[in-house]
Amino acid sequence: MYTMIMCGFVIFGVILLIHRLRSDIQRNIIKEKLSGAKAKSKTNQENSEPVLIKIQKRTSKAITAIDFFEEQSFLKIALVVLINTIAVLIHYFGIFNFSFKTGVILCTFSIFMVILVPAQIKKKISSQKTKKINIDLPYAIDIMAICVRSGMTIESSFNYIAKNINNINPDIAILFERTALKTEVNGISQALDQLYEEVPSTEIRMFCSTLQQSVSFGSSIYPVLVELSKEIREMQLIAVEEKVASLSAKMSAPMILFIMFPILAIVAGPGFIRMLSIWSN
Repeated sequence: MYTMIMCGFVIFGVILLIHRLRSDIQRNIIKEKLSGAKAKSKTNQENSEPVLIKIQKRTSKAITAIDFFEEQSFLKIALVVLINTIAVLIHYFGIFNFSFKTGVILCTFSIFMVILVPAQIKKKISSQKTKKINIDLPYAIDIMAICVRSGMTIESSFNYIAKNINNINPDIAILFERTALKTEVNGISQALDQLYEEVPSTEIRMFCSTLQQSVSFGSSIYPVLVELSKEIREMQLIAVEEKVASLSAKMSAPMILFIMFPILAIVAGPGFIRMLSIWSN
């Protein structure tokens, strides 16, 4: 029964794949006629994406691959069909016998996995890369402070850091490179404003605000950058200390579940068993 149902799912998936292939062929035939509209639509879609996501696509092959997978419904259907085909073969050759409920659960799980898991993986990778930007930013600020003290301008400092920090953090390198290019076109003030708006990071916004104030009021930039780097490190250290302090509260639940209850069973168990034997007699 299960084999028939799974074969039905596989056949249905193969039909969908064939239909998808025919649609792709027809789409390629009229591609030249709609190439201008498609290019415009793709450009609008790229412009609507956050800048940080665009940068992470350039620096992360995993995010690029996940985006490509999410855009291709053909690959999603093929992956679901492949998973269910493997399950049918395992059941057919007697390696493992699936029940009807197990088969339905497997089919549902494969569909949800293909739909939901890639987006969650992309979100996790993006958050980790954003966190790494925040962690490595104080080092970039220290380098900028040294560059400014040696006589370089802020614009030259952005270019220098973008070229030399690529091996440490390519995301920061691209951010600073974009800022340097915008500085040449619109000036340092507008470039910092755009960087402030484009990157949703507290550390980046602190950096932009500090530079903006120094440029506006003409104050010395070197001590301000050194103090900013110190403040960001202290802020990150406080965040780590808060996580460490919250571990004791988080550990209380498993300690109660896995330690206190077994101790109660060991201490009170013999007396409870003795009472049951007395009552039974």
